[in-house]
Amino acid sequence: MENTSNYFCNFIMITYIYKQMFILYLMVKKGFSSEKDTGWGVIYRLNDLFREVEILAPSGKYDEWNFKLDRIWSNLLYRENMKIEYDEDKKNVISIEIDEDAYKIKMFFDKEISRYKKEVKLERKKNNNSDENKVSKEYIIAKNNLYKSILKKEIWLRKYMRELDLYLKEIEHNPAGAMFGS
Repeated sequence: MENTSNYFCNFIMITYIYKQMFILYLMVKKGFSSEKDTGWGVIYRLNDLFREVEILAPSGKYDEWNFKLDRIWSNLLYRENMKIEYDEDKKNVISIEIDEDAYKIKMFFDKEISRYKKEVKLERKKNNNSDENKVSKEYIIAKNNLYKSILKKEIWLRKYMRELDLYLKEIEHNPAGAMFGS
């Protein structure tokens, strides 16, 4: 069984490397500039992260799902300036802020997710202290609220990507055209 697992992992790794090499080949063939290359690099990273999200979300791994969404978020902010406040001598940083509406929206989702995570943890603790093997209605509601909150964050991130023109075309007959904007 271990050999089969290793073989499969190697196959996946080799397939990924060939995919990346093919993408680089197409980029060189089309003569992309460094400005476009940066954009394509971001799109590829986002695509890989969303591929992982598509696995984590239905498997119920909420913390990992949320973490991947945060990785997507960090890739979306590469264009934004940060407001850095220094002390009077300009030797020490006092604070760093992202002054953007999208940041405020993301923080709203993070607070909501944190609140629902606490509710899930509390209800799980209550269930463990009971004699029954059943899950309480409150636990199911809390878990459902957590799921919906992370889902809303994901949907918002996808919409935000679209606003930034980082989402692939929705309708395209040629997959390469969808990726490279023919």
